[in-house]
Amino acid sequence: MALCIICLLSCMWGADTVHAQIASDNAFEGAKWEKIIEDPIEAGTGVVQSICATEHYIICIENTGDDTNAPDVIKAYYRNDVDEFGNPVERYSLAKRVADMDYEHANGMAYNPNTGEIAVALYTSNDWQNRGSIYLMDAGTLAFKSRVQVSDRYNILGIGYDVENDRYVIQTNEEGGYSFKVLDSQFQLVEDLGEYRGTAKGENFQDLCVSGDYIINFPLTLFMGIGDYVNMYSISRRMLVSEALLDFQFEGVVQDEPEGICELEPGVFAAVVNVNYEDGRRTACVYKTMVPYDIPLDLIDGQEVTKDVGNDVENGVEKDVATEKNASPMPFIIGWKFILPVAAVVVFSLAALAYWRLQAIRRERMRKLKQARRERERIRRIMEDYAEE
Repeated sequence: MALCIICLLSCMWGADTVHAQIASDNAFEGAKWEKIIEDPIEAGTGVVQSICATEHYIICIENTGDDTNAPDVIKAYYRNDVDEFGNPVERYSLAKRVADMDYEHANGMAYNPNTGEIAVALYTSNDWQNRGSIYLMDAGTLAFKSRVQVSDRYNILGIGYDVENDRYVIQTNEEGGYSFKVLDSQFQLVEDLGEYRGTAKGENFQDLCVSGDYIINFPLTLFMGIGDYVNMYSISRRMLVSEALLDFQFEGVVQDEPEGICELEPGVFAAVVNVNYEDGRRTACVYKTMVPYDIPLDLIDGQEVTKDVGNDVENGVEKDVATEKNASPMPFIIGWKFILPVAAVVVFSLAALAYWRLQAIRRERMRKLKQARRERERIRRIMEDYAEE
């Protein structure tokens, strides 16, 4: 019975699922990047190492030094024209600054909207207890919450959160062969996607993000003289599928290092880059780009077709319960005639809750896709204005 219900709900979910994804393996080829944030590096040897985005903020961590216990600098910038309380703000201006915790190298970040936490990949383990660990940060207060150890055999180089499947994807350091691994929402290993040592330009990797079937990251090419690249890996095919040359249209820059990437909206990405200028200034710049993205026609036309079957499932439960009660002349006798209707109620209830959960995820996905469409149209208008100038 339970299996039939789950299969039925899976079919109902699959029929209404919005299938939107990056259009191709080469989506980042020729991408145009717009600088939206530039902030001075605070520490003398500091480097901004990672970036992530919540509903309200774009968040970066500046590592003040690997060999010190000095707290790292976390900055949150307004992502929208209003704050979380609906008050008008200047988009991309600084909203919060926190410096009360040492996040080691702080090489990666991933935001989980289900828990309200940001997972920080430390990369280093100067404190031996941190080997293979992830720090969890409160996404609202930017305060440290707890430490989770994933492994004692390697350190974690980068981390991304796959919101559609409620899972994390990590990349190990060199000791783990720069492998990609899939973790569940409790940071338990689910799948090993294989090692990727020597598969891409560069000698190391920066942070990563996950978008649909793709893992996206920057290889470390600093001092190699070959330029900057963005990599795309396919999770299903377990392979590197493209390496696109980056062009941030620098002026007066003597050195740069792309450090991290995150997805703001479906198909809209933000990257943080450390920049050294000819005049000695050192800043962290956040750039935004839009890549080709497949969005369903019903969404593009502004039509959202939904099938509300929640009431049907609920009515079905009530009907089955009533039927089973009428069929049992002695409801207080412990036996199969009592157990079956109770089990049916429990199974139907759990299935209904699971379905409503899937519907909530779908509605949130639809909201983000519509927001992405509006953002893509805004960016396209800006590009057209630049072209006319």
